[in-house]
Amino acid sequence: MHVGHYISGAGHILLLGWAFIGGAFESEPLPMEVAEVTLMTGEEYAALVAPDPSPEAAPGVAQPEAPAPETATPEAPAAETPPERPAPPEAARDPAPDATPVPPAPPTPAPEVAEPDPAPELSPPSEAATLLPEETPRPAPRPADRVAPTPAPPAPPQAESAPDATPQAAPAPDAPPAPQEPPAAPEEAAPEIVTEAEEAPSGAPRASLRPPARPAPRPEPAPEPEPETETAEAAPEPPAEPAESDATRAAVDELLAEATRGGGGETPDAPPLSRGEREALRVAVERCWVVDVGSRAADVTVTVGMEMNPDGTVVDGSLRLISAEGGSGRAVETAYQAARRAVLRCGRDGFDLPEEKYARWETIEMVFDPSRMR
Repeated sequence: MHVGHYISGAGHILLLGWAFIGGAFESEPLPMEVAEVTLMTGEEYAALVAPDPSPEAAPGVAQPEAPAPETATPEAPAAETPPERPAPPEAARDPAPDATPVPPAPPTPAPEVAEPDPAPELSPPSEAATLLPEETPRPAPRPADRVAPTPAPPAPPQAESAPDATPQAAPAPDAPPAPQEPPAAPEEAAPEIVTEAEEAPSGAPRASLRPPARPAPRPEPAPEPEPETETAEAAPEPPAEPAESDATRAAVDELLAEATRGGGGETPDAPPLSRGEREALRVAVERCWVVDVGSRAADVTVTVGMEMNPDGTVVDGSLRLISAEGGSGRAVETAYQAARRAVLRCGRDGFDLPEEKYARWETIEMVFDPSRMR
């Protein structure tokens, strides 16, 4: 019933509160940066930007004059003279010294200066008498084997050979005398040239002899012919070989035929399988045979027997394990299953076997040897 009073009182309280404390939540405005600018025309800007003119030379300052070239004759450089050594007073009184005095060099004439630019022309100095060192001619090199009228004794082991003479300049008068080295022993000399023919023979041979070649192998003597009587007795023996080979071949064919028909007692009338037909059957089965080289079954050799239909397919349920070698238990079972899968997989459409020889391949035994696959 007093809802209107409550609303009115609340509104007045909010209005009064806003009037008192509303300004406390207002933030001060940020100061604005203001830059002063001046308006100018294009001519004023061009005059302001134009470079400053170069300062003119002051009219009151006089240009310095170039100095005039000196015409005075340049003094000639003093001739270099060796430093004088103080001589004893007795030597000064002696009018005729032993040493030949070197005449002083004449003064160099002054150069004629025509213009300041070109270089002065100097007259060539006069020739002065100078002492040149006497050079001794270089002797020809001595050969190793010399010929002398008197043979020189052999040099001691510690003596050194005399070095070849080389041209040297005469020592200066002021230089101290060089120490003299002891003379070396002269090289050995002989009164005549010793040729190779005159040398004393030595015990060692000059050239080693070539070892003798191996003797050629002697041909073995031909066997003596046997007497005619022995040849006549041995002649009937060769015809026995064909008979023996025929018997062996017949035995092998009989064994193969017995293995093909499963060991039956009676021999069928059909001809046996040729080697090419047996090889084709082996290759066909081997193409589908997978051997796990890393397993124990790879060391097991199994013999599998089967019954065949006339169309070359395997009779269902006729596959059986006949024997196994090289393992036992799980390894034998694994090897047998691998051989069984190979026969069934490749014989699905029938093996290519001759129908006229069905009596021979009606029962087949196959040996699966993994060692031949490695």
